[in-house]
Amino acid sequence: MKLRHLIINNFRGIKELDWVVPGDMVCLIGSGDSTKTTILDAIEYVLSPRWNLPISDLDFYQSNTQQPIEITATITELPKKLIQEDKYGLFINFWNFKDGDHDEEKESDEYSLIICLSVEASLEPQWFVISRQNGDKKNITASDRELLGVAQIGAYIDRDLSWGRNSALTRLTGRENIEEIPAILADATRTARVALQKADLKQLAQSAKDLETAAKSLGVSPKSGFRPGMDPLGININMGAITLLDGDIPLRSGGLGSRRLLVMAIHKNCSKEGSIILVDEIENGLEPFRLRNLIRTLRPSNNESCQCYLTTHSAISIVEHKSQELYVVRSENGKTIVLQVANSLQNIVRGIPEAFLARCIIVCEGKTEWGICRAMDDYWQSQKFPPLACMGVEPISSPKSGGSEAPTYAVELAKLGYRVAYFGDSDVPLIPTKEEMEALGIKVILWAGNVEIERRLCLDFPLEAINKIIELAIQISGNEDSIWDQIKNEIHLDNEDFSRDINLLIKLKGEEEIRLAIGLAADHGSWFKRQDKGEELGKLVVQYIDAISKKDSGLKLQELFKWCYA
Repeated sequence: MKLRHLIINNFRGIKELDWVVPGDMVCLIGSGDSTKTTILDAIEYVLSPRWNLPISDLDFYQSNTQQPIEITATITELPKKLIQEDKYGLFINFWNFKDGDHDEEKESDEYSLIICLSVEASLEPQWFVISRQNGDKKNITASDRELLGVAQIGAYIDRDLSWGRNSALTRLTGRENIEEIPAILADATRTARVALQKADLKQLAQSAKDLETAAKSLGVSPKSGFRPGMDPLGININMGAITLLDGDIPLRSGGLGSRRLLVMAIHKNCSKEGSIILVDEIENGLEPFRLRNLIRTLRPSNNESCQCYLTTHSAISIVEHKSQELYVVRSENGKTIVLQVANSLQNIVRGIPEAFLARCIIVCEGKTEWGICRAMDDYWQSQKFPPLACMGVEPISSPKSGGSEAPTYAVELAKLGYRVAYFGDSDVPLIPTKEEMEALGIKVILWAGNVEIERRLCLDFPLEAINKIIELAIQISGNEDSIWDQIKNEIHLDNEDFSRDINLLIKLKGEEEIRLAIGLAADHGSWFKRQDKGEELGKLVVQYIDAISKKDSGLKLQELFKWCYA
């Protein structure tokens, strides 16, 4: 069974959602108020085998009970029993991703059922199927909905580790295989009561006699005498008392992570005709290695008629998914949308998964810019501004060298609803262009003069800081001769004319040429093209932040500051 189309109206924080689900492995990501969990609950409710639901006025959008809750799910790859004519065969519709639901069969269509849940002010849920052809409705029973095999791994997982009513273990075992158990439990109750009657309860019996004497003094007369005994209602052993054990230890007394894994294993094996597993915050209670293995295990294979819906706030969880399995949930003024992550962001998924958990993203062209962002974050904190993390701002750099993909990353992230800034060099044309990025609301911050960051800083820094740049490069590389050789190659001086004194070089070639040459040497020699090296360069920028405040580099960093703290 697979959910292909979900419509939600007036349910909790969702006034409206209309979502076509293209995949079978669905990982929902988004901020804490984006309604991810509400989507999972809606799927469970509309396909739930329960005859009643814990609905209150608070489950209506803005608690307005005048507008009914309506959840509609289009289901394909249906259990055979449901499509029989005496069931819902006359309500079969057709589905494909191009045309959605329709009533006339076309090539490559799938049989589908449209199942609806409606809850009005009376709080009484009603489930029914709808015919797209004529709009006719027919109630769908709880036992038929049970065939759909939906299961949410949430707060009440312990009930699924015993053979209680509607538990996953009961479904796995089959109700027909446990019909004799209630009679056995009834006999056990009677046996316990008889055993207690035969027990030597002298102290309890004496207390009962003392109470009888006291009761008589107050006018309460016993009919046959007080004695200790068992209340039949107090030892009502039901199916829920039969639980899954590991040796003599009930498994529901184990750790949260292990219990969640067990319940997922039960649900995954419950239905022969497929199921839908819903897991809210899949990382809860799990170590990274168990989390990674769980995601791989839950991912449906090509021949499985099932789906898995997850929510997560874990970068470890994100990195285990393909980009097309990730869906960003956005909610504004009650309208919720679900956006699939583009395949072009696969490198970000693998290399910088935490970016998808931010609200605002600074896409840095290279690792040098990323390192400078880190250093500026520390500096701004020293000036009593909140950390960027507290502002929901995450700087990222391209996992690949060169940074040519960075503008594409910025565009795709902006399309997913993230607030995005692009921070990079101006020495090569951008694809997409600066104008194309700005048209999507991206803040584009580029150094003036068609230069990369190294040349820009060398042009803007005071001369003493230029020496500091060279000293830092030597310190990082551990090879002074190599650094000066790279500078000499950019200046184009003979050995006898070259000096390691910046002031002498300026007298020979001019200040601007020497500044540009050192900047080029830093760029071509990759002095700072690593995140930690970029951060060290950023610390040097902070030292001279006042000196460059009127220069282009200082002005651009001020732009970045304003964007981060807007």
